[in-house]
Amino acid sequence: MIKQLRIILFATLGLSALFTISCDKDMSISLDNDNLDNLNVTSDDTLSATVSTVQMPNIPTSGSGVVLVGKVSQPTTGSLKSTSYFRLNPTGITSDIPTNAKFDSLNLVLVPSYWRIAYGDTTKLQTISAHRLTQSLETKTIDNSFNGQPNPFYITGPAIFGHQKFSYAANELGSVKFLPKKSKKDTVSMRLNDALGTEFFNKIKASDIAFNSASNFQEYFKGLSLVSAETNTAIIGFSDTLQVKVNYSYLGSDGFKKTGSKVLNMTEKTFQYNQFDKDVQGTVFEGLSSTQALESKNTAGITYLQGGTGVVTEIKFPALKEFLAQQGLAVNKAELIIELETLHTGYMPAIPNPILMIADNRIPLSYVHQPFGRDPQFAQYIKSDNLGKKGRYTFNMIEYIKNTTDAEWGNKSLFLSMFPTAGLGFTPYTSVLATQNNEPKVKLNIVYTKFK
Repeated sequence: MIKQLRIILFATLGLSALFTISCDKDMSISLDNDNLDNLNVTSDDTLSATVSTVQMPNIPTSGSGVVLVGKVSQPTTGSLKSTSYFRLNPTGITSDIPTNAKFDSLNLVLVPSYWRIAYGDTTKLQTISAHRLTQSLETKTIDNSFNGQPNPFYITGPAIFGHQKFSYAANELGSVKFLPKKSKKDTVSMRLNDALGTEFFNKIKASDIAFNSASNFQEYFKGLSLVSAETNTAIIGFSDTLQVKVNYSYLGSDGFKKTGSKVLNMTEKTFQYNQFDKDVQGTVFEGLSSTQALESKNTAGITYLQGGTGVVTEIKFPALKEFLAQQGLAVNKAELIIELETLHTGYMPAIPNPILMIADNRIPLSYVHQPFGRDPQFAQYIKSDNLGKKGRYTFNMIEYIKNTTDAEWGNKSLFLSMFPTAGLGFTPYTSVLATQNNEPKVKLNIVYTKFK
């Protein structure tokens, strides 16, 4: 006789796996949990999961195309601040400025990013300031081969990482206050120091060597940092197509006043990066660091994931390999469900598109693919409703569990995180997982057939 069985593995530290058995081999089995009360259920606690909050080190944040600046604070996860750094390039600037021209102004012009990032309370005025770099921006190569460890899959070459800091002058070159507008393409223009503008203007007009090449300009002017005020309530994403304009005016041959400008662009995209500072003091995550993970039992069951900083939720099923190794067991369906405390509405909505990284000894080496494919599987995000049902992420795990026979399975875990090209290093989005009885609400549903 072939028995159809259904197992629901609650991936929390204290919830149990639930089994139901039917001897009707033609009966269809559903993953819908709403009718559990109608089933003959027995319990087993051997397939519980361990859930932790992990800080991944060395998150590349350069070359993303997003200039991210601002600050937000949340009671559960603390504050997050982003400062953006970049170089400027004089390529294309010529000295054909009329002899009677006079300097007018130096302006930094910012436009919203393609991603329309405006995370936090955007109803309040935000303040950002520009500072001159006093240290040259340099990429860094991460190489773990000396200790026999591979690099995480998202590190593919030299980069600038989100924890790195470069020095800049304390005195600001300029600042601006503005109201972010997520749905519009309004630019933000910041007037910079007139003395610096006059200096730029005179050097361009005189064909100074500093403006003859990118390398010469870097020796003279190392770049800018955009810094958030500590009182800000939002983090805003701008495009890396920003411009610094040297504006001037002159009297034309027709006797009318005319205007012109010379434009510095950001052409070396790999030298633009976002530096993240998180402050978790006063939260349950005070001990979290790149060398110290926090198990959910030590954080009242609370876990979270966050773009930019590389904080992830780690999920392990220690007994899954042994369970699936049973003779005559064939898995039909497998689904991971992760409930969220963070809403999909409001100033700081949940991350809409996380993935599951596959880590070995907490080093992410790959990710859970789409079923029968090689592309990353982004979570199906089912939003919360007005009836009190919380939002949740769901993943099809059928391909993933086929690899549980791996001899190194015991060292592996899942990282709920963001994909590198979908926000890992250039967004501030944060999702806090829901809890029940001080344990995270994460569960794995498995439908299988047992042959006897």
